[in-house]
Amino acid sequence: MILTAFDDAVDAARAQLGSILVTVTVITPDGAEVARVATTHPDVYPVGGRKRLDPSQTSPLWAEQVVAAQTPFVGADRETVRSFFFDWATIESLGCGAIVNTPVVHEGATIGSVNFLGPDGSLPADAADLAMTITAQLTPDVVAARDDAFGAGR
Repeated sequence: MILTAFDDAVDAARAQLGSILVTVTVITPDGAEVARVATTHPDVYPVGGRKRLDPSQTSPLWAEQVVAAQTPFVGADRETVRSFFFDWATIESLGCGAIVNTPVVHEGATIGSVNFLGPDGSLPADAADLAMTITAQLTPDVVAARDDAFGAGR
């Protein structure tokens, strides 16, 4: 499914956050993985790609902050990205070294995240707030993408 607001969100992310890579993921019905439903770099991070929500692929601190506590994660520099993301080498190969991950919350539950990645040290001081505004605009499309992928009401 193509997220209708995704292109606008990418434009905003590039202008406001300096993003190079933007992806959107939804949590699978069993809660064990996230599945990518939109991406600016399908050759490297394709739609349908999955990442496990366990310590082998996802930092427990990240999961606690973004999924459980429903607060943004900001990794302002390459060292933080390297310490939280197993795929840091791929991230760096795209010229990225900073990240903001925002929870997508629907009806009180975290259903996914929007992931904004840009150059090392490039994030503005208000990056989390800017990213949350962009995420709020995308939320209806993320809900629809999740329902399309896994069935309505999941």
